[in-house]
Amino acid sequence: MVKMTCIAPAILFSALVSVSTQAAAETPAEFYKGKTLTFFVGLSPGGGYDTNARLVARHIGKYIPGNPNVLVRNMPGAGGLVMTNHVANVAAQDGLSIGAPQRGVPFEPLLGHASKAKFDARKLQWIGSVNSDASVAIVHKRTGIKSWEDLKTRETIIAGTGVGTESVVVPYVLRNLLGLKFKVIAGFPGGSEMNLAMERGEVDGRGTFSWTSLKPNYKEWVESGDYKILFQMGLRKHPDMPNVPLVQDLTNDEELKKVLKVQFTAFEVGRPLFVAEGVPADRVAALRKAFDDAMKDKDLLADAEKTGQEVNPMSGAEMNEVFTDVYSTPPALIEKLSAASQLKPDLKVLPGAKTE
Repeated sequence: MVKMTCIAPAILFSALVSVSTQAAAETPAEFYKGKTLTFFVGLSPGGGYDTNARLVARHIGKYIPGNPNVLVRNMPGAGGLVMTNHVANVAAQDGLSIGAPQRGVPFEPLLGHASKAKFDARKLQWIGSVNSDASVAIVHKRTGIKSWEDLKTRETIIAGTGVGTESVVVPYVLRNLLGLKFKVIAGFPGGSEMNLAMERGEVDGRGTFSWTSLKPNYKEWVESGDYKILFQMGLRKHPDMPNVPLVQDLTNDEELKKVLKVQFTAFEVGRPLFVAEGVPADRVAALRKAFDDAMKDKDLLADAEKTGQEVNPMSGAEMNEVFTDVYSTPPALIEKLSAASQLKPDLKVLPGAKTE
């Protein structure tokens, strides 16, 4: 019995080393074969982020070594922050979970102590983005608002998702920095629910609405005159909207322009996809290559055209560079943006909504 007690730990240690060595020697093809890869979407079904993630999920599997099954799972809450925290910290860091958050979520940690983020965007491993994006502020004609200048004198109620997400933070940043009189009702699970609230007259509009979602699905709202686009957000004007002002053009203050640039760099990363920090490098490389190959796939491109989705991809490596650059912004500017992001004195949240 004594000998067995002494030998057992050695046997156990040997077995663990053997398993560890086997896992380390396993190629991506061997790992992914017969398994299921899950895209976790941080918003509800039917919105732009969900539609975009499903586009990638339908076509990427054939380019991943081992050809795993690919599923999409929605995990709404705080505009994707709940999901991002889950994939970054709770889900197994084995390369079988890909996160698809709202584009502003990777910038959430910039809020410092006010942030609910449990990740470092510079350490997450970015797989790619199908497109850079422009977003617009849009209001219903019943408001009587004709241009962005009207927002300086007229309170406008805007729909939002999670308290710390782009759809809520951006309107308050613009209110606090530019004097636009936005008031936000937060807690909507996703874009579909926000759009329904606009149609019902429960809110006046949306402070952020991705053009790549609005154009294919709701363009008639604008063409009919029922809705008015007030300004666009991003670092560059979208070719479809040459006469719609960029938000940076709403001020002549150069420091404010720099602060707004930090805020709206998020639109350059468009529809971000990531895996957790601990995923093995060879699997990350395999997923990045699969994403890049899928972006040139004729079936994916035809699918995107059919559903009105733009494909102008950014690679995972390029995304990492963007986050590194933004996070090196001078602290004084970050503090100014952070203060503007946190001041939400009249924010209302729908009862029972997930906001963290």
